[in-house]
Amino acid sequence: MSILEEVLEHTKRVPGLPTGISRLYPLLNDSQAGASDFEKVIRPDVALSANLLRLANSAAFGMRRQVESVRHAISLLGLKRAFDAAVAASFAKTIPRQLPGYDIESNEFWGHSSAVAILSGRLASQISQKPPNLIFVAGLLHDIGKLAISPFLAERATEIRGALNDGTQTFLAIEREVLGTDHAEIGYALAESWGLPEAIGLAARWHHRPSEAPPEVDQVLVGLVHAADALAHMLGHGADVGELARQVDESVATNLDITDTLLERVASESLSEIAEMEQLYST
Repeated sequence: MSILEEVLEHTKRVPGLPTGISRLYPLLNDSQAGASDFEKVIRPDVALSANLLRLANSAAFGMRRQVESVRHAISLLGLKRAFDAAVAASFAKTIPRQLPGYDIESNEFWGHSSAVAILSGRLASQISQKPPNLIFVAGLLHDIGKLAISPFLAERATEIRGALNDGTQTFLAIEREVLGTDHAEIGYALAESWGLPEAIGLAARWHHRPSEAPPEVDQVLVGLVHAADALAHMLGHGADVGELARQVDESVATNLDITDTLLERVASESLSEIAEMEQLYST
């Protein structure tokens, strides 16, 4: 079995999100669904219910009053934001304590993921195009491929360190050289394994190379996640060894009219939310 085949096989064993999450998404597209339908899915999962309430009461979700029950949270947040909060609450618990292949701890990975989620949402609200429905979740899960390939990179640490010291390749390129794939491609496979909407997997697949995404891919969603990822790194909320995207792709900036002024404004408006999300689920 090749390394690539081993990595793909491993994606099937990476702990995923609770099955309830995959049952929530169809409700968003059901005009007959309401808060009670969401509550029926969430309430039986005690941990998810508790963590959803913690998140609903955070600044990141903008509640100005105390949220005391799952029904109350869903009613105040609305189905879309309740879905975002449920995914965030669940995802935080799937992250392993360490990602040795990237030499990072779970709190660093969570910090970067939550920063990209918040920044994605903020950027989406500022552009002229209609904000994609899954923007927060796409930002949150953009790096899930790292969960699957981290052990394989750790086994090849000496080879990777030598490539990094050479200084001529990005870490993404080194992943491909060593494993025959990268965390973006594996992120797509993992999203599929978890039963997530395809748009989430595609955002993970193309977030480092948005200009190469085929026409059928949601260019706005991919572009926003890419821009938020770059901005998170600029703000010091990175989660990788070696160099990855630190600037917004020129084609994305042009297509979405993302200027330096806009990035500065979004960054300043998001700092307190990012800090609270980091503290809320850091380990």
